[in-house]
Amino acid sequence: MNLNRFFELAKEKGIAESQLQISKSSSVSIGLFHREIDTYKVTSSQSIIACGTYNGKFATANTQKLDKDTFEYLIEQIIRGATYVEKPNEVGIFPGSPKYKKGSVYSKALEETPISEKIALLKKVEEDIYKADPMVTDADSVRYEESSSESIFMNSFGLKLRQKSNYASIVAGAVLRDGEETKTYYDFFVGNDLSDFHEEEFVKGIVDGAKKKLGGKSCPSGKYPTILSQEVASSLTDYFLSAAIADDVQRHSSFLEGKLGQKVASSKVSIQEKPLTKNIYFSYFDSEGVACKNKDVIKNGTLVTYFYNRETAKKDGVESTGNAVWGANRMGTGYGNLFVKPGKKSFDELISDIKEGVYITEVAGLGTGMNPVSGDFSCQAEGFLIKDGKVDRPLSLITLSGNLLKMFRDCQGFGSDVKMTDSSISIASMRIKSMSIGGE
Repeated sequence: MNLNRFFELAKEKGIAESQLQISKSSSVSIGLFHREIDTYKVTSSQSIIACGTYNGKFATANTQKLDKDTFEYLIEQIIRGATYVEKPNEVGIFPGSPKYKKGSVYSKALEETPISEKIALLKKVEEDIYKADPMVTDADSVRYEESSSESIFMNSFGLKLRQKSNYASIVAGAVLRDGEETKTYYDFFVGNDLSDFHEEEFVKGIVDGAKKKLGGKSCPSGKYPTILSQEVASSLTDYFLSAAIADDVQRHSSFLEGKLGQKVASSKVSIQEKPLTKNIYFSYFDSEGVACKNKDVIKNGTLVTYFYNRETAKKDGVESTGNAVWGANRMGTGYGNLFVKPGKKSFDELISDIKEGVYITEVAGLGTGMNPVSGDFSCQAEGFLIKDGKVDRPLSLITLSGNLLKMFRDCQGFGSDVKMTDSSISIASMRIKSMSIGGE
């Protein structure tokens, strides 16, 4: 279909400037249950979002259908929507950035790998979990998912951008039983090169993870030096950085309001957003067509920038940071591909001087236990006691609570054991001076 026809029609109808974004995605999901394929689902979707300025008012329209009538429908909706908009548009359509660092991370090899090989790999994961230890009673949530997406961005200024990506994920859990006690541990792999997936190591990590949790019990309530695993540190970092989204700052609902250029964390904390890193989270333009760029967000504890789209940037008199994303039929702000600067100490070195502390490996209920305005949080947790510089017995039935600002200001450093989590945050184990643990 000739996409330029949309802009010709829009101009004929009096739409001064316009924009068109077409997103296509497809996915396959395979799940196993007791050595049989339980789910096999193939999906595809498409969305078309159009924007335009009509009589000085900005409006949007969207549809999932792309045929001969689509462009006329979108244009009619933009005109209709603009008649109900009360305030003039302040930013309009973005003409384009001076330069884009284009690239591709699409893996043709992943796409061309036969589905039979992917199913065989998944079945081997499940079978090896069953064989790994006599205490294994079940392999849980063994799934393979593959997704590909493509985005085409065009506007009436002649800007045309395109990017395509794909990835696969493998998720599995092991259920172990010892007497009356049952424990489960899950792990995942994500990437677009299946040769990076080490099946034996993956299975061993899952089974060992479940086995280490057996015999867990609570500990006395109190404040303890705390080590957060990469996954837990990633989750809390994600909530911490969400307070740097300019939309929330300008609505006075962020604990980072008024703290730009100030110390918000210890000098051990440096975080960059690097969307141009060539991994599965690579992106070189945002939902407004602004070029993405690598940047410091927190440097040596100081908040360097908020995350802006063009509208929020104009309110603060700055340039967009290239973080615009569509959400709930309006332009919002997001982030991704975050890198937290690691330390030089191994995990063992990171805990070597802790006489008595806790190592938190899992949290639950963080979404309901988090106050995003104040940064206060409380959630269920599991992990291990640390005794005399060594990981000791497992902990269960405990709660972890604190305040995000205080926690990051109390950060004493990171290990060297960096891991890219499923939140697109690359982070190592994190040491906190003291956190509140609720137990016995």
